[in-house]
Amino acid sequence: MQYCPKCKVKVRGYKTECPLCQGRLTGTPEDPVYPVLKKRVSRVSLVKILTFILAVIFIVMLSARFLLIHELGRDDFSWPGVVMAISFMAWIDMVVALMLRGNVLKLVTFEAYAVMVFSYIANRILGNRGWDIAWIIPIVLVALLVFTIAIGIATKAHLEDYVNYLILDFIVAMLQIIPVISETNVFMWPAVICFAIYLILAAAIILFRFRDLKNASAKFWNM
Repeated sequence: MQYCPKCKVKVRGYKTECPLCQGRLTGTPEDPVYPVLKKRVSRVSLVKILTFILAVIFIVMLSARFLLIHELGRDDFSWPGVVMAISFMAWIDMVVALMLRGNVLKLVTFEAYAVMVFSYIANRILGNRGWDIAWIIPIVLVALLVFTIAIGIATKAHLEDYVNYLILDFIVAMLQIIPVISETNVFMWPAVICFAIYLILAAAIILFRFRDLKNASAKFWNM
């Protein structure tokens, strides 16, 4: 126990100075009754930090664009806008990821769709080369399907608990038939394989797990 010679009082706990006179204490401090918890950064604080970084990027890019136009007399600089667009998408992605970090399946699903949207936009910016619909989107959809089923098996969840994710992925996978039919997909093998896999899965669920599908639909529409 610690002791204050000036106030002549004993001080319990772990103190660096006397609570009465702020003078120096003598003796051996006691261990704290409750453990000292480390301060954690809250979600709100992280969102504020990310928003500040985004604001800094926007200010720097707008300033750079202004200086380039003013000094060179040209208005054909597109890279500041591209950097701002990518930064804004990254900000949305990280903020939503923070909000969904308690639900692994929902977080991974969002990240997968963010990758597909980002690849689509980036491909259009770089000249519409077609690698997004030919490769990235079908590969991400198949990977998302495998992950969703693996999470369901690992957590021993009922199919009705995650079938809505599969339905959403199935709808998006079927949309790939549009660029295939219109022949805008320059290499259609991955896309065709992707929606063939989803059609097989849909047939299996309808034939063997229709009750789970019905229960999930009823639960969804009663929300």
